[in-house]
Amino acid sequence: MATRKHRGIPLSSLNPKFLHTNSTSHTWPFSAIAELIDNAYDPDVCAKQFWIDWTRIKNLDCLSFMDNGAGMTRAKLHKMLSFGYSDKKAVRDHVPVGVYGNGFKSGSMRLGKDAIVFTKTRDSMSVGLLSQSYLQAIKAQQILVPILTFRRDGQNIPEDAASLDAILRHSLFNTEKELFTELRAISVAGPTGSRIIIWNLRRTTKGETEFNFDADKYDIQIRANASDKTRESRAMTPESDYSLRAYCSILYLKPRMQINIRGQKVKTQLISKSLAYIANDNYRPSFLTKRIRITFGFNTKSKEHYGIMMYHKNRLIKAYEKVSCQRKVERKGVGIIGVIECNFLQPTHNKQDFDDTDKYRKTMHNLSIKLEDYWNEIRYMQKKEDPKCTVPIEDTIKVPDQVWVQCDSCLKWRRLPDGFDCSRLPEKWFCNMNHDPQFRSCLVEEELQDQEEEQKSYPKCFKRQKRNSRSLQYEHGPEVLEIPALEAPVNARQLKNSANWKSSPADLFSNSVTSLSVLTPTSYAQSSPMPLINLTALSDSLKRIKRKDSTAEETAPAVNPMPCASLPNNVLPKGGGIFIPTHSSFAANKGEGKWDEMENENNANSDNKESFKTARCNLYQEPFQEEDEWYASEESPSTETQYCTAESHSMEEEEEELCDNNEDEWSLQQQQQDELVEMMEQTVEDKEVCRNELELLRNHCTALEDERSQLLSKLEKMEEEKASLSSLCDQLKCKMERLKTEKDGRLRENVRNGEESQKLRKLRINLGHLLVSFVPDLDLQQVDFNSDVIDMLLDQVLKEVT
Repeated sequence: MATRKHRGIPLSSLNPKFLHTNSTSHTWPFSAIAELIDNAYDPDVCAKQFWIDWTRIKNLDCLSFMDNGAGMTRAKLHKMLSFGYSDKKAVRDHVPVGVYGNGFKSGSMRLGKDAIVFTKTRDSMSVGLLSQSYLQAIKAQQILVPILTFRRDGQNIPEDAASLDAILRHSLFNTEKELFTELRAISVAGPTGSRIIIWNLRRTTKGETEFNFDADKYDIQIRANASDKTRESRAMTPESDYSLRAYCSILYLKPRMQINIRGQKVKTQLISKSLAYIANDNYRPSFLTKRIRITFGFNTKSKEHYGIMMYHKNRLIKAYEKVSCQRKVERKGVGIIGVIECNFLQPTHNKQDFDDTDKYRKTMHNLSIKLEDYWNEIRYMQKKEDPKCTVPIEDTIKVPDQVWVQCDSCLKWRRLPDGFDCSRLPEKWFCNMNHDPQFRSCLVEEELQDQEEEQKSYPKCFKRQKRNSRSLQYEHGPEVLEIPALEAPVNARQLKNSANWKSSPADLFSNSVTSLSVLTPTSYAQSSPMPLINLTALSDSLKRIKRKDSTAEETAPAVNPMPCASLPNNVLPKGGGIFIPTHSSFAANKGEGKWDEMENENNANSDNKESFKTARCNLYQEPFQEEDEWYASEESPSTETQYCTAESHSMEEEEEELCDNNEDEWSLQQQQQDELVEMMEQTVEDKEVCRNELELLRNHCTALEDERSQLLSKLEKMEEEKASLSSLCDQLKCKMERLKTEKDGRLRENVRNGEESQKLRKLRINLGHLLVSFVPDLDLQQVDFNSDVIDMLLDQVLKEVT
């Protein structure tokens, strides 16, 4: 083998045996088929339909794959038949699945020994051959890929003669006419596209193909003895493990392409929407800055098929993967399916597993914890609703919470009324059949799939009840066995914004359980929060407002938080809370206006007002740093009361002055803030409207482009039909002219023959009169002068005379 060099350095080569070696990464035949589907799904091709079929060509079983995507130029076809070339890029939210540039080679050679590719663009048609049989026949030392291109302008490459000879000799198609027949077959799907035919399929030890084409005429199934995955009972094995139709229905988290197997459309499904008792949870790993959404629900078809459906860039990687809690003897999580898109993990080369890294192990551990939480929550809610129920939740009959269907024209997903029977759907469904008039057009965007709830988790009542129960047991002893669950979930945003909580001053400064203590989740759930305004976008303006108020805020002495140890026992709340006064909540700034309004609301209760004044004056005192001083103040309440009374008058006067000075400024600032908020809301609404209109226009343009492509394809077909009809008309005209000429000739000949026959008749009549003299018995009235009777009599008379 001659060594190729580049600048004197030897180049690496690929032995033909590598084709088989590379294909062994696919231990499951459906993973090889998925590679070919991914190539049509990726944004550089962006096919809308994909066809998989079984056929026989020259008594050989073949698998054919065809799409109506963008097709491939000669350069792209050469890259696809080479190794490691992948320049796929995301288009909007459509992220490519392929990353290694190896999918077609490994997938096609896993299915069979030989593959031929037909591809068609608007400017050219190309044929490429990747064949182990061809390389073995010519005893090649390196991988050769014959490529043949036909251009519409007729400028074909002269060097393609050798590739054409190799393709005709070593493929299933031995004439150029057969090649053009396969290229024309792509036109049935659209003006552009690709078609792949694989033959010499892999066989079992019994000599049968590993695929069973006879079990279902509309499906391709794996034989029971062809894979380790199918040796178990088919009833206990998910259908997607051995049925290509079932596997393709869940291959993508959100399908964008229609797949047809043996002439029948695959009913794809939104796996995250086809479950029962759907609940959304969030997982935020330490190595990411955003939350990952997890969807849990029960399988509505079979409780034996459960586990985690793990997707990567919208593509299924692992199906029904059981986590640790589902593998235990207790069999927790039976019938539950979890759906997660793990774009932060790295899939293996065959895209059927993830690399076993620390990230993957942590993810699986957390998925097990969250699935067990969902399992406990479902059982807890069932027990709460019906304490007498003895049937486990996994054994009950379940129907999907939501019903979604895909339009056969625009491929958008539409939601049908809950409880709709999918068996009533026609074979082809379009947007104009939708029950909802709002989404009855292909130009309308898809309905939001609960995007507004993406960052929210389902309320975990069981977990809160368990945590509260432990808290009471720790506080009051083990005699507390059970407490009622909370009726409303705790909002995390309310907890974060607890400084904005609206409570009356009497409540804050009374000696009740909730006075100035750390509020429990129960108190938060039962309280009514103030309307919260997101001021993140107004941070600059608020900073300026705070700087203006800083002078007024500095007039009041800062109050540091009191340590819990320095509080006397009789001042601590009964609930065991901690006294937490802060200067941010009670300083003489814009918050004083709020406290004054609260104080005015409680003027009717003089006792509450006095307690409020006394408590507020205490806040402006210097905190006690020593325990002895605290107890000393406790023993002499009269002195403290007098001091507070005197101090309260001065503080009230200062507060009134500050309030008068800041009232106008604060009202102006509040008005400006309200205007800014309104402007922001209006801007957001305008932006959303513009974005929706832009998306609508884009979709409309896409629909028009598709319609234009279809019209162009129809125009091309009509032009071809017109050309063929024109040639046929020319042939018919020539034929008519020829027939007319022949007819005219026959007419002239008939006229000439008629004239001659008339002359001959007259001649025979005259001869008959002459013959009467020689044959007296001759009766001329009985003689047929059109026949040759007179001629025979004439011959006899002439013989007798001579």
